[in-house]
Amino acid sequence: MSRALGALRVVFGAALVLGALHYFLPSLVSFVPGYAWQDPMAVRLMDQFDKSGLLAVAMFIHLVAGALLVVDRGVPFALAALMPVNVCGTYISLFVEGGPAIGLLAVLTIAVDALLMLAYLPYYRGVLEPGQLADGEAPEAGRNYASLYVNPLSQAPASAYPGAALVLAAAAAFYWFVVLGLNSTTGLAVLAVPAVLLAVGWARALTGKA
Repeated sequence: MSRALGALRVVFGAALVLGALHYFLPSLVSFVPGYAWQDPMAVRLMDQFDKSGLLAVAMFIHLVAGALLVVDRGVPFALAALMPVNVCGTYISLFVEGGPAIGLLAVLTIAVDALLMLAYLPYYRGVLEPGQLADGEAPEAGRNYASLYVNPLSQAPASAYPGAALVLAAAAAFYWFVVLGLNSTTGLAVLAVPAVLLAVGWARALTGKA
């Protein structure tokens, strides 16, 4: 990595750390300017994020990832962890708040994050190439996620499906009994897709069509 990108990494990480500290310990970094949301929808949204604890989670990610960027440890992981948080922040800043200053800052943040990820692109090669296996998976049908929950024509054996169905049932129970509100419904709706594919694959295996 060039010195310029290295300096950008350090500055970016330091800015994230200071922003997170302004949230958790505002008196410690009182020199860091804050931002008062203006749009009523943005105010309500950020207030709910704060009350739910999601804003604290986002700021904690900024704090830890920013520190990793500064000390140059686990940088590819830190950048990848930051990206979804920054994407959400950019959406709120641009399309809910709509303020030019906060919008420009959000776009700049996500642009720097993306630029640094491009600089570390070789580290992401494993997850970008198709057909990669996670830890504990094997290439044989029935011993990886894709052959059970994605491809019902994978020819996985019938013996592989009960365990896969148990995992899916546990995830559904979590969303049904633990998660509240719209998130529960959304989670169950998402699980419906792998559930249908699992059922089709299991039926094919039991009827000898696998």
